[in-house]
This record gives sequence, C-alpha cells and structure tokens, in this order.
Amino acid sequence: MATPPTHAESDSLIVRKLGPFGPISNNAFILIDKATRQSALIDAVPEPEQVLAGAADTTVAMVLFTHSHHDHIDGFDTLDAALDVPFYMHPEEPWADHSRIQVHLQGGERITLGETTLTAIHTPGHTPGSTCYYAPPFLIVGDTLFPGGPGHSRSNEALQTLVQSITERIYALPDETLTFNGHGDDCTIGHSRAEQAVFAAREHAPDLHGDVLWERD
Repeated sequence: MATPPTHAESDSLIVRKLGPFGPISNNAFILIDKATRQSALIDAVPEPEQVLAGAADTTVAMVLFTHSHHDHIDGFDTLDAALDVPFYMHPEEPWADHSRIQVHLQGGERITLGETTLTAIHTPGHTPGSTCYYAPPFLIVGDTLFPGGPGHSRSNEALQTLVQSITERIYALPDETLTFNGHGDDCTIGHSRAEQAVFAAREHAPDLHGDVLWERD
C-alpha cells in the first residue's frame, strides 16, 4: 500500500484520513507526531488491515476510541492481535469486555503522543462515554458532531445531553478548530456553531431525538 497522503497538518501533527470503510462509510484517522513519528489510531473501524498498512511508516503508540458502537470497534480483535499498545476508552462505554482496555478515560486527561499533547474531552449523548480528542487546531469528534447536526440520539434525554456536551464542551474551543468526524466531511467549530444557532432559536417537539439536523426538526 502506498503511503496515504496528508489530510491535514499543524506544526506538530500530521493527520491521515483513510476510507471510507464498511457498510456505513466509516472514516479512519491516523494522527502522527512529526518529531517522533509516533502515531495514534482512532477507533477500530472495518478493514483494520488497511489502517495498519496506512500507519506502516510510523510507530503506532496507542489506539484512541471515541465510542464503542459496532462500526467503531469492528476491527478491535485485529488491532489487538497486531499491536502491543494501550487502548483508551471511557469506562461508561457499552463495550462488552473492558478488561481489554488498558486506559480508562474520564475526560480532561492529557495524552502524550511523542511531542504532541492531546486532551480527552468527555462528550456524553451519542453514547454515555463518547470522547473527543483535542490537539489544536484539530478535534477528533467521532459521532458526537457532524456538519449539519449532532450525532444520532436514542431518546430526547440523550439528545439534550448531547446538545449540552456540544455547546458547553466543544463550542468552547476556537472557531477555527477543524473537526474530524466518524463519517463524512470535516467541519469547523465556527461553522457548526452558526448552524446550531438556528436550532436553538426554534421550538421543538418534546420527544425530539434520532437523526436531528440543526436547521430543521
């Protein structure tokens, strides 16, 4: 496999975006510290062999999980067998065997990848333990936030929790922050915040949940 192209980069970090993979088009992300060539894989998406090949010119140092829905852990066993590195996940995730997770995150931790520091941000709503990873000017959001709206919610209570997570924890970041999403295109915090303002100004059904868009019910 040819070395994947750089999708985005900062002074300290290279981001590779692979895929989409699997039946619901998952993105795969590889974060690479420029100084040391240490890398972090984001989630265990379908076709994990492709992701491992895409990181072959780096030293994989960790796997960071945004959440544990099936499409984000499909390749867990393959990565676990291939890598002797810590796996990170929030303990409230409905992952069946947390004994296989080496580091449990509560949110707020600073994770060292070579000479790059990532901050874990707990953003419950899509799942109880959904976690984003912030390395300015980039934010890995999993399925917490997409261009056009929040991730899928299973109840109105979950939607309210998700919107609170987004508005209080994600929208606290600078407008120019670029979000890398579990599916689909990238976005910026500023663009998403402007979309959400339309949603916040409207009245909504008391049981609103599911696939919600900021600009309409």
